[in-house]
This record gives sequence, structure tokens and C-alpha cells, in this order.
Amino acid sequence: MGKRHLWELAAAALLLTAALVIAGTNGLRWSATALACVLAALAALVVYRFAREDRRALDQAAKAVQYREQLLDTFSDSVDDIFIMLRDGGRQVEYISPNIQRLMGVSAEQLRQNPRLFRRLSAEEGDTFTRKEVYALPCGGRISRERAYIRPQTGERRWYRKTLYRVVVQDAERLILVLSDRTLEQHMTGSLRHALEASKSANEAKSHFLANMSHDIRTPLNAVQGFAALLGMDAGDPDKVRDYARKITVSSRHLLGLVNDVLDMSKIESGKTSLHVAEFHLPDLLEEIRSSVLPRIHAKDQQFDIRMQGRAPESLMGDRQRICQILLNLLSNAVQYTPEGGQIVLLIQNLPRVSPHYARLRFVVQDNGIGMSQEFIEKIFEPFTRAVSSVTNTVQGAGLGLAIAKNLVDLMGGVISVDSAPGRGTVFTVEMEFAAAQRARDNQFWQQHGVTRILVVDDNEDVCLEVQGMMSGTGVGVAYTTSGLTAAEWVGEAHRRGEDYHAVLLDWQMPVIDGLETARRIREQVGPELPILIQTAHDWSGMEQAGREAGVDLFLPKPFFVSVFQDALRQLWDAPAGEAGDPAPNFLEGMRFLVAEDNDLNAEILSEMLELEGAGCERAVNGLEAVRRFEASRPGDYDMILMDVQMPEMNGYEAARRIRAGDHPRARSIPIIAMTANAFAEDVRSALDAGMDAHVAKPIDLDVLRAAMEPLLDRAHNPFIGA
Repeated sequence: MGKRHLWELAAAALLLTAALVIAGTNGLRWSATALACVLAALAALVVYRFAREDRRALDQAAKAVQYREQLLDTFSDSVDDIFIMLRDGGRQVEYISPNIQRLMGVSAEQLRQNPRLFRRLSAEEGDTFTRKEVYALPCGGRISRERAYIRPQTGERRWYRKTLYRVVVQDAERLILVLSDRTLEQHMTGSLRHALEASKSANEAKSHFLANMSHDIRTPLNAVQGFAALLGMDAGDPDKVRDYARKITVSSRHLLGLVNDVLDMSKIESGKTSLHVAEFHLPDLLEEIRSSVLPRIHAKDQQFDIRMQGRAPESLMGDRQRICQILLNLLSNAVQYTPEGGQIVLLIQNLPRVSPHYARLRFVVQDNGIGMSQEFIEKIFEPFTRAVSSVTNTVQGAGLGLAIAKNLVDLMGGVISVDSAPGRGTVFTVEMEFAAAQRARDNQFWQQHGVTRILVVDDNEDVCLEVQGMMSGTGVGVAYTTSGLTAAEWVGEAHRRGEDYHAVLLDWQMPVIDGLETARRIREQVGPELPILIQTAHDWSGMEQAGREAGVDLFLPKPFFVSVFQDALRQLWDAPAGEAGDPAPNFLEGMRFLVAEDNDLNAEILSEMLELEGAGCERAVNGLEAVRRFEASRPGDYDMILMDVQMPEMNGYEAARRIRAGDHPRARSIPIIAMTANAFAEDVRSALDAGMDAHVAKPIDLDVLRAAMEPLLDRAHNPFIGA
């Protein structure tokens, strides 16, 4: 018993004693009254005692609750879990952690005032826990669900794991709801899921790619092996030998294209692709594209046209090789998926300039082929992807051309898009910006030759207007007509007046009478002096003889460029007879080469090629031997060095450096050409950095080798140049 209880009993005893004394003094009359007072006092003391105990208990409970809430508030501020305590089976909210404002965008007070607000935050219909589940939850048990909620202010979706616990707190059951943020986990899971799906799709694509590549490589390889075998059997028939050799060449070039596509894609995916920006001539680029694609066009009896809209600069700054690769990949795709007799167009549009120093060009490749579905368009630029249908199942290719084109366009800062539908053809559009090379237009040529007026004849008036616009500023007047008959009449009338045109530019294919017939009629009236040129987008190799018989001086490719037209007239007027044209087939006659090649077959092929050109060669089996042979030679022993790169003992790069650093009289001047299967732009730079003069990729193409040698012939023929 405590001190406080003892004092209360003592006070009650004193009161009782006093009451008895009073009763004894005053007699029984007061005894009942006194006893009642004593009992009342005792009752009051008891009530007072219990009231104080209850108040003390309430104060302690309030302090405990306050402490608990402060502790929970402090704890919840440092975590991303939300705590909500409920009583009366979940009907009343006892506690909400204040971090709910930070995490869900609503305050605890708002939820206390309107508990239904919590349900409105849910991004899904219905509740996660049913009443049956809550009532069936045993003490100490829990149930969990995943659920998404929306922040009211931002609309942000966040995922939470809802866990409901039934516990005993202060001898009373409570429901505790814990919301654990799982947003990051959801994002990571989604990312992993997407990555897994992408990986699965990529693996499937690569499996299809390997299957296609196996087929596509074996097809030209079979042709190479088969026709090579036939060569041995029919070696006595020159016509068959030439036909077999031509087919072997076509098949081997197709095989090489497949390999190059795979290597290009590998370089792109590894991030090792780089650009070599230099000045290039747009007409030369288009002519290379035309000559490259025409053999395949003719094989399928298709029509091909190159058109120009607007006056694009003829000299630009960019990676000419990569631009050519992009356009050839797009055109190759058009050829593959356009049936025989179809039409393919390459359109170059000059777009408005943002700066006078930059040109914006749009390249449009359009065909009337089978087209593509929207589903396939969405993945057309993915590697190892190729359309598959009953129409396309015979199409060969690695499925990399469009992926390579897309990556190269992106690397150049351009944009590529595609528009297509089944049965209505396909249109690829590429837009790129180039620095315009600053070149002054050569107008003196026209003045020197007295050219003041020319006649343009084309049944497409837009072409005539383009020529007229591009010749503006040269001082040359351009008259035009869309009729060959009218052109012949105008030329005859001008001749009779003594006001001859200084040149006539004809289209080949025109209604009523074509370009050849128009040329024939003009020649009948004016004789051989008037330059007559035919401009066409088609291959004119088969009609040159007919053109000469009709009086045509030269053929020019479309579209029209001032510089190409000027060079053609210069060829007619300035070049001495027999000087113009390609070098003689045996232009290497009498030259002697040092060939560094470790592979016997490659060395034999190169030796035979050089002998066909009238040249001889001496072989070194590695780079070290090549250095020793050169250092031991006299200044006139070797005219040029052909250097393989990957060789034992010493590679080609090191051999070239050793030669350039040596004391030989021709160490600095002898031309050195790299011959290697390493055909990327960085390989070319590595060869040049090592002191070589040019780079030719294997397998060796004789025309390419000639083109690389031609600029070096002066140094090759004169051993003392640069010595």
C-alpha cells in the first residue's frame, strides 16, 4: 500500500472518530446524522481517489500515444513506406504517417477528413482487399497486393505494394496498412522484360540472317565454282570462256557485296565508323551511282531515271564514299523489290538554304514495286531484317543495306524516312546538309569560244527550264522546244539567216521523232560543224554507233550540270585528235613492279594482271624481304611497289615506313600502293599515314587498280621525280 493510500485511510479514521465523539456528546439524536456524514465523506474520498487514478491513467495513455506518433513520424520521414493504423475493423483512421504528402501528393489531414480520397488515387478500378479477406485475417497475419496510384498534381503513376497486418496494440486489435514504393522496381522489371524481348527478337533475327546468309553466300559461290569447272571443260570455246568469266565476275562481286555489308554493320555496331569529309563533285557522284546500278537495272529490264529539281551546287563537302553507299543501298533495295519492267527514279531536290555556305539536298528513291506493309516498315531499318513473302522469297541479300543506310545518315546528321504500301511501291527520302565548296564559275570558257546561244530539245518542259536556269549567269542564251521536228526547223532557219546555234542538246527518247532522228535531220541542214549532244538517263553504250551514224558527237548523262556540259564541249573543241578518252589498255607497258604478297594465289593473280597490261613484276613474300629488295635495287629497277598489309616477318605499314626512311635515291618518290582486305576508311588513312600513296581493297579489280595507278604514272616513269 502506498503512502497516498495510507493518508486517505487515516483521514477516514479521523473523520469516523470525530463523528463518534460528537454522537456520544450530543446523544443518540445526532448519531444518525453523524454516521451519514461520515459515510458521505468516505464515499467522496473513494470517488476522488478513483478519479485521480483515471486521470493519471489517461494522461499516461495520451503521453504514450503522443510518443508513439512522434516516433512513427520521425521514422516515416526517413523511409519511402507509408503507415496507416486503423481501428474498429478498418472503419476509423487512428494514424497516418506524414510522408504520405511527399510520396502520394495528399496530406494526412485530407485523408482523415475524406477517407474516400484514398480510393480516388488508385489508377485501377476496385479495391485490392475485399471485406471477406479483411474479416478472415487472423491476428498476426497479413495479406499483400500490388497497386498503382496517381499523384493528383502531376499525374505521375507510381506503384506500391499494399500490405495489411492485423496486430494487437495496447490490448486492442488494430489494422496496419503499409504502402511500400515499388516504382523503381517496376521500371527495372519492365526494362528487363523489354530487354529480354528485344534480345529474343534479335536472336531470332540473327538466326534468320544466318539462314539467309548461308543461302545467299552459297548461291554466288556455287556459280563461281560451277563456271570455273566449266572453264576447264570448255577452254577451247572462246565465246563460252568469255561468258563463263563474265558470270564468275558478276557472282564474285555479289559475294563481295554481302561480305562488305556484314563488315560495315559490324563497324557501325561497334561505334568505329568514321567519316572522311572532303570536297566532291556531285555530277561525278551521280555518274558513279548510275554506272553501278545500270547493270542490275538492265538484268531485270527496268527503267531508271535520275532527275534534278532546283540548282544544287556542283561541288560539295562530305564523305563521298558514304553518300554513294547510302544511295546505292536504297537503289539496290528498289531493284530487288521491283518486278521486271518496273520503274525506279532517283530525284535530287535542292531545298531552301539555312545559310549561304551550306546546301540542303533531298534524295528521293522511288519505285513502283511490290511495296511494304506498315508492320514491316516499323522495323525496316533494323539489322538482319528482310521482307518475306511469296513474292520476295527468292530475293538475295543480307538484310543489312537499309540498316547501314540509316546509321550512316544518322552519323551525317541527316534524316531518312520511308513511305510505302503493298502494291503501290516505295519511296525512301533522305535529307542531308553539306558545306558548299567555294568555287568560282568558269564563264571565260563561253566567252573564249564565242558561245552565246544554244538549243535545248526535250519533251519534258521542266527539264528545258532547269537547263535554262542553270545556264543563267554564264552569258549564254538558251532557247528550247519540246519537239524534235520543231528543233530541226529552228536550226535550219537559224543557219539560213547566218545565226547558227553554237550547240544543240537533245533528249534521246521523244515522241514523233527521237533524238537520233532529230540529230540526223539537223546534220542534213548544217553539216558537221555544229556540236550535237544527246542527254539521257539511260545506258547509251548500245547505241553509240547508231549515234555516230546519225551525227551525234557525244552522249551526256542526265541530270544536266553546267560543268559536265562545259567539259564535253571542251573535249570537242580543245582536245587534239586521239588525245581524249581512256588510257590505252596496255598503258603499263614496260613497267616493272615490286609486289609484296605472302599468298601464292594472290601473287599469281596479280602477276597475270600486270602481264596483261604489258608489265612485269618481282615478288617478295613478306615486308622485310620487300624492304631488302628495294634497298638493294638500282633507281630504275622498280617503277612502283604493290604492298600487301598483313604479312609475316614485317607487315606492309612497317615496310612502307622503312622504305620511306631509307637512304635509297627513290625512297621518298617511288609510288607505293597498299593492297589489302582491310577496306574501311581508317584502313585507307593508316596506309597513307605509313607513307603509301594509294589504297586498293582486295579482291583486286583491274579497273580499280588502273584508276589508282594512273595519277602516279609520272612519278613511276621518271625515277628522279622527287628524288
